Amino acid sequence: MNIDFQKFVKRSTRGLFAFIVVAMVLPLVLWGYMGKAGNEKEEDKGDAGVIYGNIHISKGEYTRHLSTASASWWWKKFNDPMTMMMMRYGQQPKPPTQDDLSKQAWEDVILLREAKASGIQASEQETLIELREMYQKFTGRPDYNDEIMNRIATEFFKVQFGAFMLWVSDHVVIEKLLTLISDSEFADFDKVYERVATGRSMAKVWYAALDPNDYLREVQPPTTDEILAAYGKNKEKYKVPAKIQVAYLLCDADELKKLEPEPSEADVKKYYADNKPEFQKAHEHEPGEDHKEGEKTEYKSFEEVKAEIPNKIKQKAADKKAAEIMNKVDVALGAITTANNNKYPDDVFDQLKAKFKGEKIDLTYDITNSFDPKGVEEIEKTVGANSTLGTWGFDPATKLGDVSQRVKTGKGVVLFRLMKKIDSVDPGITERTREAIVKELRKEALKKKVSQVANNVVQEITTHGMIAARSKFKLDWRVTRYFKTDGTDLGIEDAQLASGIANQVRGGQMKAGKATTVTGASLRSQDKADWSYVLYCEDLADLPPEDVGTQFSGSRKGMDDEARRQYRQVYVTDTVKSADLKLDEAFKNSGKASESSPKP
Repeated sequence: MNIDFQKFVKRSTRGLFAFIVVAMVLPLVLWGYMGKAGNEKEEDKGDAGVIYGNIHISKGEYTRHLSTASASWWWKKFNDPMTMMMMRYGQQPKPPTQDDLSKQAWEDVILLREAKASGIQASEQETLIELREMYQKFTGRPDYNDEIMNRIATEFFKVQFGAFMLWVSDHVVIEKLLTLISDSEFADFDKVYERVATGRSMAKVWYAALDPNDYLREVQPPTTDEILAAYGKNKEKYKVPAKIQVAYLLCDADELKKLEPEPSEADVKKYYADNKPEFQKAHEHEPGEDHKEGEKTEYKSFEEVKAEIPNKIKQKAADKKAAEIMNKVDVALGAITTANNNKYPDDVFDQLKAKFKGEKIDLTYDITNSFDPKGVEEIEKTVGANSTLGTWGFDPATKLGDVSQRVKTGKGVVLFRLMKKIDSVDPGITERTREAIVKELRKEALKKKVSQVANNVVQEITTHGMIAARSKFKLDWRVTRYFKTDGTDLGIEDAQLASGIANQVRGGQMKAGKATTVTGASLRSQDKADWSYVLYCEDLADLPPEDVGTQFSGSRKGMDDEARRQYRQVYVTDTVKSADLKLDEAFKNSGKASESSPKP
């Protein structure tokens, strides 16, 4: 769908006239369709299939619906929230296959027959209203434009305008049938109440904290084999990291910016005009309002941004001059290297600094201290961010004396030269490393221990009850006050634990009479990340909201709508299935069904 309403939808005085023309012509078109049954083409005579065992569908009737099947197919897509969301992110649905269109055509035939058998018809006014609503759905405009509607039909629905008008009339009839059917469906009363009551309940919870330090005597020190195994799995962690030292030659754009003259008013206005996309406003929508394709782009006014433009002008000019100077430096570097048998002289940066002395500003030349990969950030405070030192400098392919490509950083343009490189070293299990491994293994063992004890407590509660568990496991049990599950006022000083308990109850993980465990890490408790907690819900009671009538009505409406959407699809599927379509063998083998298929 390549249509772009922003480009071609323009205000026009033809809208009212076009609507009047449609109002006058559509009845004639519909009358012509209804009255042409006796003038079928020779190839449209005969049966395409039989439904309900004795209702014969002519080839002409089937072919007409096949020619508009893509409109029905795409209409479903445009009304599917998931499809529309994917389209907003640029993922277009795959166009329908000929088999999809054939199935859609038969679905339209069967539903239209069902509707007319029930005495459902569409008046001219209803058809025109539906056409206008479709127009507004795709353009967001109240006026009507025949040219735009034609493009909507051909580019969105893949149907010629004349056939599209006939489809709209059939579509209204089918929609009236489906609305009549779906309006008889309602959401289950208990489910509505459950939704209203969700998050509106009161609970009382017992809890016990398991501190790993209380189990130090129960955890054995790690063995030598366990220490060796842990070291083998984490050698990289204990290696002495690689270190490098680099020289750098920097053309400082910040210094060049200080030399730039203040831009004139004309320069500022020209920059605003030439770089307007820089000042685009973000689209703002009301809560729940979707972003629409083709929304008008708005920009900040000149008065809003004129104070920030001079700095932008000077910065761009400085960046450009820094790049020009370092281009010359790069050429000179090549000449020096060529003159030195394609090798960089040891004093190459000294030569370059001297050669370009007085070139607007002097180049900055210095040598860093040795640093490891974690120290790159500190070096970038001097040479500017995005230096690539973390990749270029520690790359095994980078050798001593190598010079980097020019790099544009947050400070300017810079060249680096590798002066020193020390590879990472595996020191083996030193005393310091051994202490670190023992500490880590004991920490993990204690963490597993408290987790195991917590699980055992939950198992005991589940099997024999809370009283038996309290008797068997001597824990420091505490209890919350009765609290509303949509709040965190549990009477607990530990705010993170209180929030965790409330979330467990509110999320449905805890039921009355049930126990569970949570970890300090899941509570995002830094000081108690290795702790475990046992929670037991003593009581959980529904708490009706204060405005229960209003909330019940609102929830019921939303759930009724969802139930009706689901039942609508069930009805369509069941109706098509019960129609028991039998294709005519001669028509099925003729291949005409695919010949008439539109090609979206």
